[in-house]
Amino acid sequence: MLATRTFLVNNNYVSLMGWKQIISDSNHFHLIGTSESLKEIAPLDGASNHLILADLSKDGDKSLPQIAQLILQPNVDVLLVVDLADHALIQKLKEMGIRGILTTHCDAQEIKTALESIRLGKRFYCGDILDVLIKPQAPQKTQKSNEILSGREIEVLEWVVKGLTTQEIAEELNVSTHTINSHRKNMLKKLELTSPVELIVYAVKSGLVDL
Repeated sequence: MLATRTFLVNNNYVSLMGWKQIISDSNHFHLIGTSESLKEIAPLDGASNHLILADLSKDGDKSLPQIAQLILQPNVDVLLVVDLADHALIQKLKEMGIRGILTTHCDAQEIKTALESIRLGKRFYCGDILDVLIKPQAPQKTQKSNEILSGREIEVLEWVVKGLTTQEIAEELNVSTHTINSHRKNMLKKLELTSPVELIVYAVKSGLVDL
């Protein structure tokens, strides 16, 4: 498989966090250019996979038009670094469908995990970003959770938060693992979440389940 062609935007942050070294250490990404602005990136070749790594921590939402244009191009992904205090921008990026969001506080391991997740077609929001995204919506969801989730789903959720595996939960409730997996999927759909980690974080922060 060919390495993803990678651009770095805003060299100050890139240098600080060692982006170039992280990319050079990976067999899956190939650095082909750097830029001070998203506006400087020319239309990309849709025949190859591209990843744009950009720092928005100083620009705020000024670069949103360029990001919107980039993600409309075929085979283009973006991984963005934002100011954790800019909650409005973080929410906008999520609504745009951006699959990779980090903060300036993320360490090298989180960067590597984000790169690998995006390479595999998955989404990666660091823990701080998840806190921002979940917290504003928690009061509304908390109010509706007991109505949306069935009693059995809440019971399953309690075991999930306690760290039990699907098999262990199935044994506790004397049901099949298929049934437990169905409950997990239904809860994610009802609460508009996308991963087990988000489900656990939401359950605890909303007060739906006590640790």
